[in-house]
Amino acid sequence: MQTNTVLSIFGEQVEILVSSKSTNYSFCVGRQTSPPGGGPPPHLHEREEEIFIVIEGQYEFFDRDKWVPFAKGEVKTSLRGNYHAFRNSGTTTGKVLFMTNSGGLDEYFAEISSLVMPRDLDRLVEISKHYGYVFLPQAP
Repeated sequence: MQTNTVLSIFGEQVEILVSSKSTNYSFCVGRQTSPPGGGPPPHLHEREEEIFIVIEGQYEFFDRDKWVPFAKGEVKTSLRGNYHAFRNSGTTTGKVLFMTNSGGLDEYFAEISSLVMPRDLDRLVEISKHYGYVFLPQAP
């Protein structure tokens, strides 16, 4: 079941530990490594819920409309339709484990891994729409 595919998403390493395909699209598991200030922009998923666990470093978690502390070992969840994100608020590289309750997020990451911003912004929006991944219109 484990795949250990490593992708680079806008300069951050995302390792797929369990692929959607290997679970018949019932879940996927990955680990994201972020430099200080790194992490995804606030977004929501139209199709899946996510679970996040900080495994190394200091983070903050964006939940609907505000950033809150997110400590090592702590678990945060985000239901579909809820804007969320995480960012490395520390001074060293950090790692977050993520899990989705349905498959496809890893395939989304694979599709966007070759994109370069801002050049490929229109393509990012197109791929994101296909996967039900919606960015917060104006990030706080």
